[in-house]
Amino acid sequence: MKLLRQETISKIKVQMNFTQLSKLLVIFSMFIVHASFGQTNQTEVEIFQEAFGLEKKVAVANFMNLGESAEAFWTIYDEYEVERKILGKERIQIIADYAKSYPEISDEVIMELFKRTQAVRASFDKLQETTFKKMAKEVGIGKAAQFWQLEGYFSSVIQANIYTQIPFIGEFK
Repeated sequence: MKLLRQETISKIKVQMNFTQLSKLLVIFSMFIVHASFGQTNQTEVEIFQEAFGLEKKVAVANFMNLGESAEAFWTIYDEYEVERKILGKERIQIIADYAKSYPEISDEVIMELFKRTQAVRASFDKLQETTFKKMAKEVGIGKAAQFWQLEGYFSSVIQANIYTQIPFIGEFK
């Protein structure tokens, strides 16, 4: 099983120009943290989101091999990306609010950030479910599942990189 997984990952890396995309994912994560802990304005965040979105779209196109279902897929994908970017901005704002409060963060702020984070996660899960169902209907379950896995990968890489750059509560006093 492990060998099969490694072969699949290798295939994805080749098809997606993985090295460039991985670098972009790491840079995007670092930018999010910089934007939150620094003085980056909203326009810069939007520009970077747009650039990442274009690279991501190329990677998705290279991996998905859509054929005749391309038009329907890209319509649903574009709708998804609009909503995902809105949720992404809220995630960035939560990190920024955490940064503003750090290191002397109060219990009240922690609870408020926790509730907002959970709400964004729930919204993101709902968006993915809705998008999966639309894609399954329009382009087939297999293609919907491929996109879902790919999107999960992108999201996990970004989150993992963000978490490595944000201090834990109480880490620095």
